Order: sequence, then structure tokens, then C-alpha cells
Amino acid sequence: MYILLQDLRYAARQLRNSPGFTLAAVLTLAVGIGANTAIFSNMDAVVLHPLAVPELDRVMTLAEEQANGNESTVALANYEDWRRSSHAFEDLAVRKRADMSLTGAGDAAHVQTAQVSANFFSVLRAQPLTGRIFEPSECQPGHDAVALLNYGFWQRNFGGGAVLGRTIELDQRVYTIVGVMPKTMQYPSRADIYLPLASTPHQLANRADHNYFVTGRLRAGISVREAEAEMRILAGQLASAYPATNQGWSVKVAPLLDGINGDLTPHYYRLIMSAALFVFLVVCANIANLQLARGIGRRPEIALRAALGASRWRVVRQLVTENLLLSTLGAAAGVGIAALLLHISLITMPARVARYMAGWSNTSLNGRALAFSLVLAAIAGLIAGLAPAAEIFRINPVEQLKSGARNSTGPRRSRLRTVFAVAQIALAVALVAGAALISKGLVAMLHTADMYAPSQALVFNVELPRYRYDTAQKRAAWFAASLARLRALPGVTHAEIADALPNSDNGDASDFEIENRPAVPGAWQSALRIPVSDGYFAVLHIPIVSGRGFNSGDTMGSTPVAIVSERFAASYFAGQNPIGQRIHIGSDSDPWLTIAGVARETSYSLWNDPIAPAVYLNAAQLPPGDTTFIVYTPGDPLALAAPVRKAMAALDPTLPLDQLETYRQYLNELLTGLIYASSGLTQDAVIALLLAALGVFAVMSNLVGERIREIGVRLAMGASRRDVLGMILRRAARLMAVGLGLGLVLAIVLAHLAANLLRGVQSSDPLVFAGVAAIIAAVAMAASWLPAYRAAHIDPIAALRNE
Repeated sequence: MYILLQDLRYAARQLRNSPGFTLAAVLTLAVGIGANTAIFSNMDAVVLHPLAVPELDRVMTLAEEQANGNESTVALANYEDWRRSSHAFEDLAVRKRADMSLTGAGDAAHVQTAQVSANFFSVLRAQPLTGRIFEPSECQPGHDAVALLNYGFWQRNFGGGAVLGRTIELDQRVYTIVGVMPKTMQYPSRADIYLPLASTPHQLANRADHNYFVTGRLRAGISVREAEAEMRILAGQLASAYPATNQGWSVKVAPLLDGINGDLTPHYYRLIMSAALFVFLVVCANIANLQLARGIGRRPEIALRAALGASRWRVVRQLVTENLLLSTLGAAAGVGIAALLLHISLITMPARVARYMAGWSNTSLNGRALAFSLVLAAIAGLIAGLAPAAEIFRINPVEQLKSGARNSTGPRRSRLRTVFAVAQIALAVALVAGAALISKGLVAMLHTADMYAPSQALVFNVELPRYRYDTAQKRAAWFAASLARLRALPGVTHAEIADALPNSDNGDASDFEIENRPAVPGAWQSALRIPVSDGYFAVLHIPIVSGRGFNSGDTMGSTPVAIVSERFAASYFAGQNPIGQRIHIGSDSDPWLTIAGVARETSYSLWNDPIAPAVYLNAAQLPPGDTTFIVYTPGDPLALAAPVRKAMAALDPTLPLDQLETYRQYLNELLTGLIYASSGLTQDAVIALLLAALGVFAVMSNLVGERIREIGVRLAMGASRRDVLGMILRRAARLMAVGLGLGLVLAIVLAHLAANLLRGVQSSDPLVFAGVAAIIAAVAMAASWLPAYRAAHIDPIAALRNE
């Protein structure tokens, strides 16, 4: 410990005596460590530890799986049998999602509730922040008028005040608040309120309604594979006992953590984290280059210490200690930068998006983040210090003391600096190319719906409560009345409804069958089922390519008709005329539909290729329970918000209008994750580019410094200053070309990864690669110009006199 403290004191003196080097190195390290720590903190909160659930790795989700691999939520009767018969799980809990209207306090508001079994919170080992959880008796019909609040809902609607015993009105039914869940309980992330799941005997016996989510906790020592094997056996037994409803159904068991934030969020974070680690490598290379340059002046000192008896290992340890102290200072500054970056990310994330990201509100510089920053500091200290320390073994103390600093550099040291500079250029090329590809794909996706004039459209969702709008006639009458009122508003040019809008990711796929065409066993047919109003195709500029569109003659009393997409017609009626054919899609209670027309292909997803086939239903004949309104105006769509609310409230004041915003805002919110990924990659690319430029500048400056005598001799022997300038710039061009070549190879690999994540990204986009190569080349040559200019203007007499 005494020797270590001695080394630390000596290292501190050395760093204090080189304030310029120390400041540059600490700031460089702070940028690299800070960016990585901030991203890790976000990733830790959202992806790695989104829920404060003990032994989260043992908590599983269970889904029913069809023979074609499609997964579905669970039938309640099957869950009951699983719970009674399973030995792999300690317990199984069930929940159901329900969208409800919060009324009785101002305008009606839409809330999402989770109706949960009494054991739901015990399976997750969750305790309330205040109050209590549900009693088993409260999960009985007629005794379920109690509610637990989500922490965020409690803060937004009650200001974090006392709520126990207060009441709220949901779908015109009064519930008593019995507790509030803690901030760390964010599952399901969309739930504002928890209600008891009070199932009727009919629901408990239903095996056809696959509408329930099941969560279970594995027993100790049971693997996921073993649990799934047991559940598949149980599913086989149920299929034999109830072939009418369970034949062809199996069970899929997966860790809860896998599905909390979907498939894309973890990919985005891994992509941004990888880019930040690339920046960290550039930082390490930059610091190593600084240390190598600084080591030139320290060679006489090291030679003298060796001559006085210090072993090489002792000197190496001292240098490594100095680098670790330097990187620790960089980590301390980096924590401050990370805190700033985290604050910016938290305040810029749209609140409506953040509330659906489990763990987002728990983002902080916790112990794991601080430990991560210290690990980075240690790695940086070792990487940046080992290369200069290795040079110690090449020092001959006698020769060094004889020659002083004049011959202190050698080809190996120059090669090391060149290698580090090339590495910086290569990593910068890869990051800039990746950021450019992602940004180009983002711009393409932001404008993919421009043909629908999204900036001129106001959109909002309405869900009709089933207990009040319990017949198709009531729903159809309400939709007709609401469209009539909206179309009569001043400034409104069009008002239509649709179950899904283009690029909205809202389309639901349903199995269908074609009349007089027996289904092939194992060959599943599915298409998007989209109820729309009769003016939908004209307003959205979706042409009817054959047959006809919907019209006012399509009513509940007329023959139910459908319009299919071009892909549907090509896939299922190749070489035939689909007009007049009959199909059935949806539940057994839905009627057979006669195909009246074929519509131009339209994508209802931002992410998936190829475009899914679609079947459009007339909302006047088959009115949905919930839908999206789209209202067009030549002016500002948001100026219509108040008149629209007033018009809709005049029809039914208890119905909330959900997500009242422009179509453009809605699409941009869907791309929030990609926008953050693009911003993060761009930020990392700019940092890497600047550091690479500094690296090239440092290498060329040191090269000029080492070759002052040679340049002086050349000039004295008649070489022109242009020759010297060209000599230095050619050296820089070779260094840049090697880095550029390696970087482009790495960039192509990254491009393939990006293309797998995003539509619109081409893994071999020549314009992007050519542009990136030109930018990097220009930056590298610009960084080399000043050292080259300095070399060309050396005074040969002064250079030779100094030697």
C-alpha cells in the first residue's frame, strides 16, 4: 500500500506538471465514458432491469400457440386447467386488458386498466406503496368494485396525495381506491389502474375466447424448456378432451423480460450501445496516441530511473498507475456528462411514449451505472497505458543517456502511433456510415405517408363501451351521427373512420376462408381485417382498381360486401376474377362477405415487409367497437380539437377522445425509438470524427517534429517547400487511405445489420458510402494541412542549428 500511494502521489505530480496533456486527456475520456454511461443507464432501466421483481428470470409468460407458429393470448378455461395441473410453476396468474372511460370529473378520459387475478401481485412479488392489494373475495362478481392505482396515474391525476378510500368512476361504475403501486411496478406498462378480474362461471368455462394474459413463476430448479415441455403435455391432454376448441393448440413459455418492451427496443439499445463502445475505442486510441507522443520527452527520465536501479516492471507499474489515475479522473468527469445526457433524454422523450416504456421513469445513475463507468475507466487506463509502457522494454539506458532526446523516437513508436490513428479513422468511417444510413432510412420513413397529407389531418380514437353499445345497430347509428356532425364543422373538408390508417401499425390479422374452397390442413390463411367508412378510399387516395368501392347503398339491410387489396387478389385468386366471390373473415358470428372491388396495395405497417394482404369491411354494415377518426382541413388540424371535442360530447359526453393529434404527430411518435437511435448514432459519429481528426493531427504533428532535421537538410540541399508539403500530405493520404479502406469494410457489416432492422435502409447504398468516404478524406486531409504547412515553412538554418 505504501508503494501504491507513492506511485499515486508521483502520478499526480506528473499530471499536474503537464496541465495541457492532462486537460485534453481527461476531457477526451470524459466524453467517451460519459456517453457510454448515459446509454448504459437507459438500457439498464428499460431493457436489463425494467421491473423491480425479485428473481425476474423465473417469471414467465405463457401463450397459446397454433400449429402454424402464430401465438395468441389464452382462453380462461385453459388457464384454470393449467393452474390446477402444472407442477413446474409455483403459481400462475391471469390478467385481461380493458380500455375504459374515466368520468365524473371534467371531460371523459380514456384509461387503460388491467383486470388481474388476486394472486397476480404475489406472482410478481410486488407490494403496494400505500394501502393493500386485492383480496381473493374481491375477485368474485359483484364484489369487485375496488381499484389499485399505477404510480404514474396517481401522480398525474391526484398529485401524489392521499387517495385511500376515495372513489373513481370507470365506465359509469364507481370503484373505491384501496392502494397505490410503487414506481418500480410498471407491468403491464400500459396499465393506469388495476381492477380485480371477477370472472363469471360462463367465462371460466370458455375455451374459445383467447383474450387473457398468463404469467407464472417457475419453481426453483425448473428450466424454461422443462416448463414448456410440461405445458405442451397438458395442452395435448386438453386437445384430446376438448377437440372442438383445443385441437391444434399448444403452449409457448418465454421469460417475461423478453417481451416487456417488444422486439425493436432491445435492438435499438444494443445498436446505440455498440456505437458508443466504438466511440470509446476511438477515445482509447486517442489517449494512447497522446501518451506515445508524451513518452518521447519522458524517455531520458525513464532511462535515468533505470540506470539508478529501477526495474522495467517497476517503471511499467508506475506508468500504468498514472494511466489509471488519469482514466479515473476522466470517469469522474464522465459521470457529470452522463448525468447531463440522461437529463436531456428524459425531458425530451414524449410523455405519451415514455409511459409505455417499462422502466423508463426509473432511469438514473445507479450503482450499476457507476460500476460500469469505473470498469470503462480501468479498461481505458490499461489500453491507453500498455502500448506506451511496452516501449520501456525497448529502452537502452546507456544509449539513451548518451544521445538524450534526439534519437528518442524509432520506427516502432511511429508505427504504433500510425496504427492508432488508422484505427480511429476506420472506427469513425464505420460510425459515420452507420449514422448516415440510419438517418437516411429515418427520413424515408418520416415521409413514407406524405401521399396521405398527414399534416392536414386530425386523428383520434374512440372506443364504444360494449355494455351500452351492445348491438351493431347502436354502433352503426352512433358512427353515422358522429360523422355527420364532424363533416358539418367549419373548416372540415372530410371526416372518415378506419380501424387502421396507413403506416399506423394498427391492423389486426384474422384468419379467413373462401367459399367452396376447402382449407388445406396446416395451411393458414390470414389478412388484415379493416372496417372503414365509405369515403375512406377517396380521402386517402387509394384507387379502386377493379369493381367498385363502398357507397351509400351498402347498409345493414343489404348484402355485406368487402373490398380486397391487390395482394389479396393476386395471392388467393390468381388467374380468376375475385369480384362476386365470397369470403368469411373474423369470428363465427360475422357474416359471409361478397367481394365488390379490389383496392390498390397499401401498407399498414411501418416496419414489416412484405405488405400484408387486406380485407376492407364497410363500417356501416359491420361497425367496429373501437375505431380511428381522421378529419381533414386545409388549415391547422389542431385548431379543430376543441370543436371536435364539443361535437362528439354532444352525442355522448362519457366517451373520451384518445390521442387527439395530427396524423403527422402520430406517425412521428411511432418512430420515436428510431429518432433516438438516429440521434444517438449521429452524436457518436460526430464525436468519433472529431477525435479521429485530432488523432491524425497529432500523428502528423509528431511526424513533423521528429523529422525537423531531415526536413532542414532537404531544404538546405535545394528541395522546394512545395516538395516538403507534398511529402507530408502524401504520408497523411496513405494513412487516411488505409483507415478509409478498413472502415468501409466495417461499415458494410454494420449496414447489413441496419438493413435487417429498418425498412428503407440499403446495405449497399453507394451514395452514402461515397459521401462518407469524401467527408472522412476531407477531414483527415484538413487535419494534416497545418502540420504539413508548418513543415514546409521550417527555417533550415534554425533546424540544423538546434540539432
